[in-house]
Amino acid sequence: MADIKTHLRELSVATTVGLLKQEIQFKKEDLYNSKKFMEYAREVISGDISSANNIEDVSIFSGELRTIIDNGYKLGKTIYESTYFKIDKNDIITWQGNNTQKEDPIDITIGNYAFSLKEESFILENMGLYKLLNCYTGSNYTKRHIFNDYARNEYEIWFDTTWQELLTTLKSNNCIWSYENKVKHKNSQITLKDNNVILEYFQNSSLIAKSILPINCTLTDFENITSSKTREHVFSKFINQNLENNINYNKAKKNCAIVASDALADELTKNLNYHAGLPRFFRIHTQEYYYAKTTNSEITILKVPNIQSFGNDIIIESIKGSVPDKQANILTTIKNTKTNQTLVIRNECRFSHGQFNGTPEAKMYYERGGSLDIIYERIIIDDTTTE
Repeated sequence: MADIKTHLRELSVATTVGLLKQEIQFKKEDLYNSKKFMEYAREVISGDISSANNIEDVSIFSGELRTIIDNGYKLGKTIYESTYFKIDKNDIITWQGNNTQKEDPIDITIGNYAFSLKEESFILENMGLYKLLNCYTGSNYTKRHIFNDYARNEYEIWFDTTWQELLTTLKSNNCIWSYENKVKHKNSQITLKDNNVILEYFQNSSLIAKSILPINCTLTDFENITSSKTREHVFSKFINQNLENNINYNKAKKNCAIVASDALADELTKNLNYHAGLPRFFRIHTQEYYYAKTTNSEITILKVPNIQSFGNDIIIESIKGSVPDKQANILTTIKNTKTNQTLVIRNECRFSHGQFNGTPEAKMYYERGGSLDIIYERIIIDDTTTE
C-alpha cells in the first residue's frame, strides 16, 4: 500500500476538481479533516478508493500533510479554471491508485484528460537498471545489478572492507553491537560468537530473522546465507550507524562506484540503439496524458504525447559515468534537434533498502534548473494558461 502522502497528493487534486465541477460548497480548510476529506473524495470520485483508507489514520492534517493538501487544492483549482482544459459537470473522475498492474504513470483521470502528478520532485521514475539498458540498447534484460555485473571485484573489496570494519567494532565492544528503535519497537543485534557472526532482528522483543555467518565471510557467503530482513534491518543498519564517515569504507564504496558507472556508460555508448526504446524511457505510452507538478511557488503542467505522436526529434548526445562523493550515476545528455535545447537526465544507481541488500535501482531525475519542455509540450507554467 502506498503511503498517506502519495494518496493525499493524488486524491486532493481529484477531489478539488470534483467538488468544483459539481458546485459543492466547501472550504479548503474542510480538506484538513481526514474524515471529511474522504467523505468528499468518495462523493466525487468514481470507482473504489478503499486502498486509500489509511488517510483516515490521521485525524487532522498538519505540517507536511497540510502542505500537500494546499498544493493539491491549488493544482486542482488551476486545472478546473484553466481555459485549456474543458471540464464538464458530467465528466467522470477516477483514481488509478487501485490499478497495480498498469505500466503508465497516470494517477487520475478527469473526463478525457489523464494526469501524472508530482510535488516538489525532480524524479521522473524509479526504474530498474535493466530498463535503462533495454531502452538505450534494445537489449532484453530482466535484471541487472550495477555493482555485481559491472564491478564484481571492486564490489567484493567494498564488502570485505565493510566486514573487517564490523569485526573491528565487535572485538572492541565485547563482541556485540546493537541498535534499538524505541518508537517502532525494533531491535538489531550483531554478535561475534565461536568464530561466527550472528545477525538478529527483533520486533516487539520477538525474533523475526536470524543469519549465522562465518567469521571469514565473503560476499558470496553473505549473499547466500542472509535474508532480506537481516540485510536491511541489521547489516545495513550497522553501516548506517557506524560507517557513514569511515574513510576505508567510503574509499572502497567510491572506487566500486567509479568502476561500475564507467563500465556501464561504456556499454551503453557502444551499443546505442534507442529509437524504439526512448519513448518508454521518457514515459510515453499509448495514451496521451499531462505531467503536472506543483510546489509552494509554482504549478507546471506539460502535455505528454502518445507514442504515435512522438517523433525522432529527441536524440541522445552523450552518456557518461559520474560519481559525486561516492554515489554511482549515469548522466545522459539529450537534445531536441528542432530547438537545439539540451537536458541532462541522471540515473542514480543505488540500493533502496540498505547497502548490500537486493538489486540497486536506477532512479531517474532531471537536472535541477532544467526543463522538460524539450520533451513535452508546455501548457501551464506559473499559473499562466495558454491555448
